[in-house]
Amino acid sequence: MKCSVSPSALSAALSLVSRAVSPRSTLPVLGNVLLETTDGGLRVTATNLDLTMAATVPAEIELDGRTTVPARLLSEYVASLAEAPCTMELDVNTQVLKLSCGVHRTNLHGIDAVEFPPLPARDAGAAIELDAAVFANAVAQTAMAASGDEASPVLTGVLFQVEGERLTLAATDRHRLAVKTLEAKSSGEKAFTGSVIVPSRHLSEVARAVNPTRPTVSISFSEQRNQVFFSLKDVEISSRLIEGNYPNYAQVIPGESTTTVKLPTASLLREAKTASVLARDAANPVRLRVGDNTLTLVAQTAEVGDDEAPLSANVKGDDVQIAFNARYVLDALSVMDSDEVQLSFNGSLQPGVIRPSGRDDYLCIIMPVRVP
Repeated sequence: MKCSVSPSALSAALSLVSRAVSPRSTLPVLGNVLLETTDGGLRVTATNLDLTMAATVPAEIELDGRTTVPARLLSEYVASLAEAPCTMELDVNTQVLKLSCGVHRTNLHGIDAVEFPPLPARDAGAAIELDAAVFANAVAQTAMAASGDEASPVLTGVLFQVEGERLTLAATDRHRLAVKTLEAKSSGEKAFTGSVIVPSRHLSEVARAVNPTRPTVSISFSEQRNQVFFSLKDVEISSRLIEGNYPNYAQVIPGESTTTVKLPTASLLREAKTASVLARDAANPVRLRVGDNTLTLVAQTAEVGDDEAPLSANVKGDDVQIAFNARYVLDALSVMDSDEVQLSFNGSLQPGVIRPSGRDDYLCIIMPVRVP
């Protein structure tokens, strides 16, 4: 292998894929990145066997080849280089990678690429294509509701439901539920229809990879339906799917509500952040009092103090007092992509619904907490 690359471009690729490097694996090669020449340039790949990330860097290829070198070492080294052509040449017999950049002449000891785990293969058939920025926003709106408790693996993932030209993402930790619906375009010989569960932390890595130079994302699956693949121009990410049956979340979505409240998202988010400073009890409760075209946020902690903030709102229906975990409310409002938000209630003991006003493509349901 012999090629020349830009240190800044290689550093960006290493920074991205290194998030899939296994820090404490019993297999030394999993602490390495795979470097291999392709028609598109130099491909950099890392995997922890559950998550695989690859990025292709433009390169001038003189000799094809592949090897693996320590991910952290190469990443730190390349990041320190001045911007000048960096030549990489592999000694196949010793697996030493020779780097020349500016005044530096460096040798890195690697491991033969044959030791690197075989990469998962996708089904050549169907794929789903979406606007990458829209998809990243959908991930942010749903992944925050996934559970962090590994004792319930299914709930640590985000449910993907594909029906025709529609993709629905849903996540719940039993205290809250977030559901987002997207319009998607199917490509390939046969359209994929069905449900899979994707680890939420892996989806966050996909969203992190999105930028204006990667405008679209293509989603496909392995033939065994145990892997999902995300393709974003020069980046490919694959994840092992979570096995199991996802809860029937649809049954907890209220059909109607006895109270609806509409007000500007920014003002509610701002005052909710302030109220949360005082919400320091066990469940971080913030109380909502609704009545007379006013939504009042109340936070009260015996040892700390209290805060009350009345906000003008468009209120329809019954007066209500209800309390929620302040962090859950802030999470929902922080990802709301609408200038006006609608809150819906069915009394003080039933779940509350937060959604963009006038739209039904997103909702977040939060279970109330009991307060004195």
